[in-house]
Amino acid sequence: MVAAGIAVAALAMSTPAFAGELDASTGGAYAWTSGNVRHYANIKDTDKDGHPVKAQYSYPYFSETVHTLWEKRGYGYSTKSARHESEIWRIKACEYINNWPDDCSGWDSD
Repeated sequence: MVAAGIAVAALAMSTPAFAGELDASTGGAYAWTSGNVRHYANIKDTDKDGHPVKAQYSYPYFSETVHTLWEKRGYGYSTKSARHESEIWRIKACEYINNWPDDCSGWDSD
């Protein structure tokens, strides 16, 4: 009985925890992950200011590569990325402001 308890405890410690959704926002953009293992990036324009928004995100095996998902239709619209085999490990939301630096959130990651 003790051996079974130890085996169950060891299995529980070796099994990775479910990766929760990631999300980040600025005054005009909201980015989040979705899918049962964060396979999708999403971006929504949350301000009626006429500025396009984008989500920037990375996968663990391509950690130096930053992917960008744009939403340019305006306030209230959102866009979802294509499914990727790897889970997204970090994401941030940005509002593109022409001729100025982008207004970006910090990275949300595990």
